Amino acid sequence: MTIGEHAAPGSSDLELASSETQDRIRFHFFGDNEIRNFRVKWGHLSVRRSRPEITEVACGLINNLDAAFTQKNDLIVGVRDGENRPVEAAMRYRGDPADQRIGKEEPVGGYELRDHRAAYYLGVRAHHYGHFLLETLCRAWAWEEYGAGTVPVIQVSPVEEFAQAMYRLVPDLMERIEIVVAPTRYDRVIVPAPAFVVGYAAHAEFKIFCERMAERADSSGGPMTEQPLYLSRTGLGVEARRHFADEPRLENFLERHGFRIVRPETLPFAEQVALYNRYRWIVAPQGSACHTRLFSRRPVDLVVLTSNLNPNYILCDLLCEGTAHYGKVFTKPDFKQSPNSPSKRSVKLHDENLLALLKQLGLVRGNAAFDDLSADRTP
Repeated sequence: MTIGEHAAPGSSDLELASSETQDRIRFHFFGDNEIRNFRVKWGHLSVRRSRPEITEVACGLINNLDAAFTQKNDLIVGVRDGENRPVEAAMRYRGDPADQRIGKEEPVGGYELRDHRAAYYLGVRAHHYGHFLLETLCRAWAWEEYGAGTVPVIQVSPVEEFAQAMYRLVPDLMERIEIVVAPTRYDRVIVPAPAFVVGYAAHAEFKIFCERMAERADSSGGPMTEQPLYLSRTGLGVEARRHFADEPRLENFLERHGFRIVRPETLPFAEQVALYNRYRWIVAPQGSACHTRLFSRRPVDLVVLTSNLNPNYILCDLLCEGTAHYGKVFTKPDFKQSPNSPSKRSVKLHDENLLALLKQLGLVRGNAAFDDLSADRTP
């Protein structure tokens, strides 16, 4: 039974391809062909003004996926109805749901627990911050409205510490969460459709939900600062994605020009949220810390340092106020010339592009320069 999809009156969807987004999302140092190809491939990205659907399943079965769960299995079906048919709203979608069909059904039978309570389906736990935020937390959007009288359940244990911190910002949720430890059939299961679908679309309802969480995390409402903030990845180590060995050198440069440098992973989640509500300008290498922008309640201008364009970051930007600047300021090192590089995911900084971007945005002085601009810094 589908409870319904609630449309927001007098509103329309916002698409990446629309002219409305041109001034909000800007690309720097990407070639015309790169931008054109990105828009052709990902022009369907959109923010839906309607609310996601809520499905109510009588006598619903929720499996324990600990043994079978793999990151490569994108089409996990977490809930079955009273006749053991997969509930599509519980699928772990990536891309257009219309293009994804439930594959060969595994036989259902054998031992299962019986629980005479109603359950609210939170989805499958993701161990990575960004994946949890976009693919798991996005099912909690309806908890405050539909969760009364139900037990919130999640598949795959444990719930990571950062996820617990997020759930604590949703009233009466974290303390009630239960992990499905064996196939369990509940009298009734509420299945909220995901409010963010990777590589496809997001609902404005998800942003509204994140803003409610942000208000509980940081309700002071103090003034925003014009001091620019840099979110560092140096604490993540050389095996981190998009590691670049000269980041400490970049931090020294930015500090000299008035930036505050922060390692977000060292801060409690509430303080990470506060950063996105206190700083108007935030500069960060492309990574999960950029997703925390979803918790901004004010317009924030985000400068993303990257070597490529990722649709999910831009989909987050479509949900938020303020501009997003994507600067192609990283290049891949020549590993033939640097056999001792710690990671083949390393990147190196293109000084001239970064300086030009920061000067254009007014974040450093017009005469700013790296002290060792001509140095060979291949990792």
